[in-house]
Amino acid sequence: MIKKINLTKMKFLIAAIAILSVISINAFSAPKVKETKKIEVKKAEQKKIEWKQISLEPDLDGDGIKDKIDVDYAVDGNNVHLKFTPYIFSEKAKFVKGKSVEKVISKSEFEAKFDTFIKGFIAEYPKKSGVSPKPKQNTQTPISEKQEITKPSTTPGTKINNENKKPTLQNDTQKNNKTIKNNTESQETIDMKKEDNPKGNTKIETPKNSNSQNGSHSYIKEFSAQRPKNLTFNFQYDKNSPKDMDEFVFIKTATSIKKEPNSSSKTIKSASYSQKYKTTGIVGNKSDEWYEIFFDNQLGYIPKSAAEKREFDWNDMMNKVEKTNKFINEALSANKKLYVLDDYTPLGGGENGKRDKFGNRANQSEFGYLDKTFKDYINIPDRTIMVIDEQNDKYIKVKIDAYDNGIYYLKPSTGKYLKDAGITGEITRFIYVDRASQNEMVIEKSGNNWNVVTSSFVTTGKDSGNSFATPYGTFLIAYSKPVMQYTGSDNKTVVGDAKNAVRFSGGGYMHSIPSLFEPKNTREQRKAATAKKIGTYPESHKCIRHYDDQIKFIYDWLGNSTPGHKEGYRVPSVPTVMLVK
Repeated sequence: MIKKINLTKMKFLIAAIAILSVISINAFSAPKVKETKKIEVKKAEQKKIEWKQISLEPDLDGDGIKDKIDVDYAVDGNNVHLKFTPYIFSEKAKFVKGKSVEKVISKSEFEAKFDTFIKGFIAEYPKKSGVSPKPKQNTQTPISEKQEITKPSTTPGTKINNENKKPTLQNDTQKNNKTIKNNTESQETIDMKKEDNPKGNTKIETPKNSNSQNGSHSYIKEFSAQRPKNLTFNFQYDKNSPKDMDEFVFIKTATSIKKEPNSSSKTIKSASYSQKYKTTGIVGNKSDEWYEIFFDNQLGYIPKSAAEKREFDWNDMMNKVEKTNKFINEALSANKKLYVLDDYTPLGGGENGKRDKFGNRANQSEFGYLDKTFKDYINIPDRTIMVIDEQNDKYIKVKIDAYDNGIYYLKPSTGKYLKDAGITGEITRFIYVDRASQNEMVIEKSGNNWNVVTSSFVTTGKDSGNSFATPYGTFLIAYSKPVMQYTGSDNKTVVGDAKNAVRFSGGGYMHSIPSLFEPKNTREQRKAATAKKIGTYPESHKCIRHYDDQIKFIYDWLGNSTPGHKEGYRVPSVPTVMLVK
C-alpha cells in the first residue's frame, strides 16, 4: 500500500530549510524554489514523497565566479531526505554537473546538521589549481541582534513580518502566525511563536549526540559535538589551521577508503599514515566497525582498527578557561595574591621521580603534599598558578585550581620558589594544548566572547628515558626569546637550537622545528623530516614543536612588555596562560 505523506505538519520544517540555506550562506544569492515533483523512493515499502528544490549560488571552485548547488529535499516521517548536486560554471559559459551527494537528517537534528554539512560541502569542494578562493564571510560568528541581515526571498506560504523583520509562516488551518527565528549557527534552535499565545513557545532543541540516520548507515556512535556559543573563529593566522575538522581520524596504519563499510566494497582511494579526515561517526557492528569519513566532497569508510579518533576539543578548552578565570576572580575578590612556582635553572635537570596521578614527574617541580604528614604527594611543575591559604613555620597551605581545585601542603623551604604572578585581573589570552590529539588552539577575549586567533597541529613531549611528557596543568607563560639552545647527552654541551622559543614550564618551551648543528649540509633536510611528524605522536623531550611560521606568529602575538632586556627575554604584553590537557 502506498502512503501519501501529509506535508501540512511539516510546513515549518521545509520553510526552515529554505531560510537556513539563505542565512547560512549569506554571501550567496537567495535560493530559487522550483516546482514540487513526486518521486517514488524504494524502502521496505514504497512511499510517495514530495520533493522540492532550492538553489544556492556560491563560488565552489574558487575562481571568483558563481557556481550552483541544487538542493533537492523531501520529508519522510521523522527524516528529511536531501540530495546536493553541484554545477560548476565552465570556461565555455555552461554549467557542468558534478557528483551528487545524498544525505538523510532527522527532523530533530536538521537545523544543526544541514547548516554544518552545507558549509563543509562548499569549503571542501576541490578548488581550481593555482586559484585562491575569495576570503570567506565569517559564517562561524554569531550575528548580533543589531546586525543587518539581507532579507531572503520567500517560499510559497511565507510572509515577512515588518515589525521584527523575521520570515514567518501563515498556517491556513489555524490562522496562527508562527515566527521562524533567523539563525546562522548550528547550535541555535528554531523558535516558533504563536502570536495569539505568547506563552506557547515551542523549541526544537539540537541534541549534541544521537543515533539518527546519516546517509544509509546507522551509527554505533555518532560524532556531532557542538561548538561553544561564546566562541568565534575570526582567525588572525590560519595557514596551518584545519577547517571543519573538530572531530577527525588520524590514520595510524595505511588503509583503503571504501565506498561502503565492508572490505569487499569498491576502493575510492588509499589513505596513508598520518593523514587526517573529518569523521561523522562509527558504523557497522561491534565485530566489524568502520569510521565514516567526509573528504573530497563525498563520504567514505575506513576500518576502525586503521585509525585513531581525535578532536579539536573547543568545549573542554572553554570549560578550563572559565574554571581558571573563576579561580582567579575568587582569589582577587578575597584580596588574595596569586603566585607561580618559579623553580627552573637553565640547562638544569632535576630528578625524574615517579609519575603522580596526573602523569607529571618530579623534573623541575616541587612536592605538593596531600596533608600535613608530608607523605603522599603530587609533583607541582614550574610556573603552576596557585594561592596561599595559610603559611607558618611548619607548612605552606596552597590551593591549586589545575589539580582538582585541591589543597596541598608545601614544606617551608619551598616558599623561596613562590613568586608574585603579577595577575591583577582575569586572563584574556590562553593557549590550549591537547596532548592526546596533538593539536593546539590559541584564543583571546573579544568583548563578552572569545575568539580563536589561530590553531594548528603540534608535537608534544614523550615520557621515555631522558625525555619527559609535556606536563599537565595550568601555567603562566614566563617569557619568549629569539633562540633556544639545547644540550647533548652530557647535559652540558650545546648541540642544537630552535627559534622563537616561548617558555611555559621548567625547560618546556613552545618553539620552531629543532635541529642539531651538525652535519651542516643535511640540516634543512633533517628539519623537513621532523616537520612531517607534527600532529602524529609525542616525540619531543618536553617541549612543544611547531611549524616555523606558526610559532613565529605566536611569538609576535604574545608581544613584549620588557623591551631592551639584556638577554633578549620578552615577557608577554599581557599575562597569558597555557592550558595543557
